[in-house]
Amino acid sequence: MKRVLFVAYGSGHIRMVLPVARALREQGRAQVQVLGLTTAAPLVREAGLPLLQIKDFVMPGDEAALARGHALAAQMDNSAIDPQESAAYLGLCYQELEQDVGAAQAAQRYARDARQAFLPQRLMRRVLERVRPDLLVATNSPRAERGAIMAAGALGIPSLCMVDLFALDEVKWIGVRGYAERVCVLNESVRAFLIAAGRQPQEIVVTGNPAFDALSDPGHVQAGRRLRHERGWDDRRVLLWPTQVEPAFHPFDGRPGDPSLPGRALASVVDWVLARPDAVLCVRPRAGEAPPALPAHPRIVVTGQEIALPALLHAVDLVVTLNSTVGLEGRLTGTRLVQVLGSVFDQAAPYARYGIADEAAAVADIASALDRWSGEPRVAVPQAGQATGRVLDVLYGLL
Repeated sequence: MKRVLFVAYGSGHIRMVLPVARALREQGRAQVQVLGLTTAAPLVREAGLPLLQIKDFVMPGDEAALARGHALAAQMDNSAIDPQESAAYLGLCYQELEQDVGAAQAAQRYARDARQAFLPQRLMRRVLERVRPDLLVATNSPRAERGAIMAAGALGIPSLCMVDLFALDEVKWIGVRGYAERVCVLNESVRAFLIAAGRQPQEIVVTGNPAFDALSDPGHVQAGRRLRHERGWDDRRVLLWPTQVEPAFHPFDGRPGDPSLPGRALASVVDWVLARPDAVLCVRPRAGEAPPALPAHPRIVVTGQEIALPALLHAVDLVVTLNSTVGLEGRLTGTRLVQVLGSVFDQAAPYARYGIADEAAAVADIASALDRWSGEPRVAVPQAGQATGRVLDVLYGLL
């Protein structure tokens, strides 16, 4: 039986990989292993999948690297991470960086970029030579996943790269011809972007992101309909504002932001809703966050975490956001989407340019954008909830 190795770190990347790995295992057409990096490991265990970690690949002679790794881990707030795994990952990656650029340059790069300085190709080659998979599946992350795909190419192992969103930064390497045999992307706009960068059309496949498949579960659809009916929203235009904050400065490049932007945008949306008797606004604070100050009005509703987000998205007609992924998730369930411009993160979430938002508008233009789109019917999302199957089709084509 063929062997498939998945490589992913935590957050949204492992959630993109797990549905594919589970389905592949259930279909019994390949042996599955998952190299779960950092915070991915608990989620792999929870999914009941065979877990590999970097600490499983420690060899005699790695003692100095592990000691360095323990020292680096002690400088971090990583209490939730397995200390042995942290020491192995940090120490072996740092050792490779030092071998590549020298001790002084490695220290300088790590002080500036921390783990972003790593690109562990030799470590990933060690993993691949031990596991000997017939296919590697990794994500668009720039460190170990990138190193794994590069190492697989050097070893003649075919690979598939799964891209979660827009590949705006990752195009620097995913756009290079020969980087993975196939690249699975969110939509046609991302595909066109990578082809324009130099990839061959047959190498880039629109599959969607399997992490979002659950949004289209029929149970969530029915829950949304019930919620809408129970709240008396059947004949209303229902808007959703997911709360978010805007930093004073971009965390990476220092560009100035406008912390007042979310409040000003929300105030404009509130004014629009209050002026229209058939409109309702749901404001959804993030987990653990207090709701913003809002008028006491029956058509201004705080919808907290007690309402599952997928059900809420199936209950509303339109999402208004700066750049929250809730906007993308809403569109994938069929909502209309208006993006508010002016955020320091505009370039990182080009929803309108990538065919996800109906309109991108400045704060002054929010009202007119809502006039245009709040009355439009929900969007029919083709093949919603089927990204996992489409990725599997690509995967089987490489085995």
